[in-house]
Amino acid sequence: MKILLYLTSFILCYSFGICVQPYFPPQIVFSFDDGQPLYAIDEINQRAYQSFTVEPWKPQQSYLMKNFPYAVPDSPQSKYYVELVLDPIKDSCMYTTFWKYGAKYFSDFPTHWISNGSSLEIKNFINFTYPMIHSTNFSSLDEDYWYANQTCEIDSGEIYPCQEIYFKRNTDIPLRLTQVISRDYRFIQTTINYNIISMGKPDDKYFNSIPKDWFTACKGLDLGVSYYPESAKIYLHESAKFFISLSTPPHRINGNDTVRIQFNATDCMDCFTISPKEFTFNTKNFNENQTLTITRMKDASQTTIIPIIYGGGFANITPHRFPLYID
Repeated sequence: MKILLYLTSFILCYSFGICVQPYFPPQIVFSFDDGQPLYAIDEINQRAYQSFTVEPWKPQQSYLMKNFPYAVPDSPQSKYYVELVLDPIKDSCMYTTFWKYGAKYFSDFPTHWISNGSSLEIKNFINFTYPMIHSTNFSSLDEDYWYANQTCEIDSGEIYPCQEIYFKRNTDIPLRLTQVISRDYRFIQTTINYNIISMGKPDDKYFNSIPKDWFTACKGLDLGVSYYPESAKIYLHESAKFFISLSTPPHRINGNDTVRIQFNATDCMDCFTISPKEFTFNTKNFNENQTLTITRMKDASQTTIIPIIYGGGFANITPHRFPLYID
């Protein structure tokens, strides 16, 4: 068996050229051919940056790294990967934390960096999904060419290698990537040209613009209120019960991790009674269900019950994200 494996490896390596695989540089600053977006990738130091200019001089900036600067000591944000997005157009910022209670909403970076929907590691920028073969008879004197050992058919009927990548001859400088992808329910071939700005460790200037108050000034998108059920039909003089908990541990602000929640109806304030008047959660009981009882006192059309939340980092979160619907 060992001899067979050795012979197989020998044949693949020397006959087909797939013993060494192409690798996007682990430390690089680049943009796509139209200059958008710009990436600074530092796989060695586990940090990444992206900027995308929506309006002149107003780029949207995204930062991703472990041990995020200015995080509260001993908080999840100080231990796990955090992605922070600054959006100057909306004059807002938001972040998510990649751990078992977070990373539910977005990422501006390659999805293959994320595993199990909650953990993350900054890896190679390109995910080669097939073994790649180095062409030994490519005609260009200026480029090295790699192609996948699998072919893909596009909607127009042509067949191409599923992935192809070109490097500057005898270097690890990527020039362009061609691959077959699915877009709008169609299989098409696309090409991305790379504009290389620098190789090696990215300049710290890409990471020095992180605001020091991001933890308290920006929206923590992982924070949330969970209900079961999320809606109910309540007849006159009858009641419905809802189980309430937090979707993630609240933030500790100035040493305090207490969250207080009250509820109000958006319409017909006197149509319902709500009991109890207030709920209290913290990092120890955040996922323990508490019972909310709503009793209808007057008939009305569909009503939305909205929480009023104090503490725990919820100050920047819009409470209308967590509605209860009553028919």
